[in-house]
Amino acid sequence: MNESTVLGISIPTYKRPEDLRKCVHSCLQAGEAHGISITLIDDAGDDTNAALFAELQARSPLIKLHRNPQNLGIDRNIQRAVDVCDCDYVWLLGEDDRMKPEALSELLEIVTQDAYPFVYANYTPVDNNLQFQIRDRSLPLEQDQVVDADRFYREYAWSMGFIGACIIRRKDWDPHPAEPFLDSYFAHVGRIMSAIHGQSVYMIATPRVLNRCGTPEAFSWTGDAAAVFRGWRRMCEQLNELYGEEAGKESLSNFERAHGIGSLKFLGYLRADGVLNPDSVQELLTFGESSEGYLRCARWIARLPAFPWRWLRSLQMGLRQLRSPSLDLPQ
Repeated sequence: MNESTVLGISIPTYKRPEDLRKCVHSCLQAGEAHGISITLIDDAGDDTNAALFAELQARSPLIKLHRNPQNLGIDRNIQRAVDVCDCDYVWLLGEDDRMKPEALSELLEIVTQDAYPFVYANYTPVDNNLQFQIRDRSLPLEQDQVVDADRFYREYAWSMGFIGACIIRRKDWDPHPAEPFLDSYFAHVGRIMSAIHGQSVYMIATPRVLNRCGTPEAFSWTGDAAAVFRGWRRMCEQLNELYGEEAGKESLSNFERAHGIGSLKFLGYLRADGVLNPDSVQELLTFGESSEGYLRCARWIARLPAFPWRWLRSLQMGLRQLRSPSLDLPQ
């Protein structure tokens, strides 16, 4: 099986050209020797990325470009990123993430077997400036494993909200519509879970991607946080027919636990970025099973100044940096 047709990297882009440049260079470093194509799907709706696209296409013939005639939004652009890639497997990647140089060696051996509808790639959460690790890996896997889709949905699916964890077999993806999941911020997760129902998932334990998630500035969806947190629940409700309500509740519980939803730390992070305020507190917190005591605490924190919470967040990140190995990435 030809490596250049069995696997392609697909990057939905918006308006972060400097981040995208570094992301694409990391993909070329990992995959150029294998002839792995890199497809960029531009959703900017203007010429923000035009100069960079010209530079990148001059750099390598492996880089392909698709420009959306109008802005599709994050969910639909991720769908298009898979749809326009003409390889057997598509590895999604965020425009501000980095692929590790050794990322493709093991993966190519897996996908050439054509045995799995979905491959999960573990990743390393890093700070906003890609200077140090927040933790070694998203899922604490010690070795690769194969699990059935039901278990994956219940225990691990929350981690594939980050698109760089997702390697999708096109022939399984194509027959399943995205519409039930659109505008949840997790349409790619819902569509993948529909596609792999009753099958098995290959999970790569060693992190292959660096994911910026140190502060809310790393996220393009921060201003719509309530819809994002509510979106996983919406997605699970759509999957109940396939996986059952109990599986959906377990998946939602693991999603909320992984993101600290329902904790005081969660409230502090939201207040630090100004997302939590007296006007937004009800919308942000009534989507879950919040107790009245927690809601009262949230209303109190929402009235406090934001700067002490920013200071505490900066202190926490500083302490993490002292304990964590530096990344020392090429610029």
